[in-house]
Amino acid sequence: MALLATAHRCALALGVLVAVVGALVLGAVLVLSGVYNVAASDKHFHITDRLLRLVLWRSVDTHSTGIEVPDLDDAGLIRLGARHFAAGCEPCHAGPGIRQNPVATSMYPTAPALGDQVAGWETRELFWIVRHGLKFTGMPQWPGDGRDDEVWPVVAFLRRLPGLSPGEYADLTGLDEAGKPSGFMADRSVAAGCALCHGDADQAPVADPAPALRGQSKPYLLRALEEYAGDTRQSGMMEAVAAALSARERERLAGEFAAMPPPAGDQDVQQDPEPVARGAAIASGGVPERNVPPCLACHLGRRSPQFPRLGGLSAGYIANQLRLFRDGVRGGTPYGAIMAPIAGRLTDRQIEDVAAYFASRRRSSPEMATDAGEAAP
Repeated sequence: MALLATAHRCALALGVLVAVVGALVLGAVLVLSGVYNVAASDKHFHITDRLLRLVLWRSVDTHSTGIEVPDLDDAGLIRLGARHFAAGCEPCHAGPGIRQNPVATSMYPTAPALGDQVAGWETRELFWIVRHGLKFTGMPQWPGDGRDDEVWPVVAFLRRLPGLSPGEYADLTGLDEAGKPSGFMADRSVAAGCALCHGDADQAPVADPAPALRGQSKPYLLRALEEYAGDTRQSGMMEAVAAALSARERERLAGEFAAMPPPAGDQDVQQDPEPVARGAAIASGGVPERNVPPCLACHLGRRSPQFPRLGGLSAGYIANQLRLFRDGVRGGTPYGAIMAPIAGRLTDRQIEDVAAYFASRRRSSPEMATDAGEAAP
């Protein structure tokens, strides 16, 4: 009996081995012969398609677990997300009143016209998909490494997308029916596109993540565009835009925005004077015990034009950029390498204080700022 059982086990093992070897040989023949059709025109079997969709759904749910969702109800954040969606997502996913591109409908799997489909995903899942993309679908990851802060405006808009009318979509994107900027600077297509998010001489930026460019120095603006185009300064919103511009267009844009009057700052907004006063002390005297130099040692109109002028920028923008420096996201350029260790020595409260101070300041002129004018609390 024992001998018979041993023979049975050996036969079973041999059968399994033959089956495995056969499967490997069959797989090798299938792969190396090229008989499997990888054409997008040849669809998956129904069961294969269902299995892939199940894998996608379970993977997104698993990997997005634990993502903390911020407040996404800010109208400016939704508008900023809509304007990036119109430029970067609409060509494949269409939009309310926008016919889907025939190229997108010929992809396999087809890029979905989102509409009500986004309602089937949780907010954290939408963030994960936009941030990381999806394999085998043509959906790319977010281009700006480390720029999770840029993904949330898009997610905020996607939450607003279901049921959005064509008119509401046009209002959020700032584009007319022909897809052209419908508001300020509409006579200059390239600059108008920039102004949709960054504002211009008459309009404020659409939301904190988009800084006011007006009144910055031309060398600084030109350098920023070149760093975006060269993928040395990370931004999923700006890299593709800057890379698509010619050197002449980048120089012209930098000159146009530099010639505009600088932002006035939030002087008419009620602010807690204590953070502003603490920020003024850091701006003018630094934090010696933490080896932080005075901000105004570099960020004045009379200093190098390669340094940005901070007066009048929003507190949210300044604080976010300091955190990006601190976290190493903005340390990949020569000037970023100067700021990153300094930001790393600031506490969260000091970052908020410095941001509050500069947001409260009015820049008198792009080129005529003085130490006294900038440093006064």
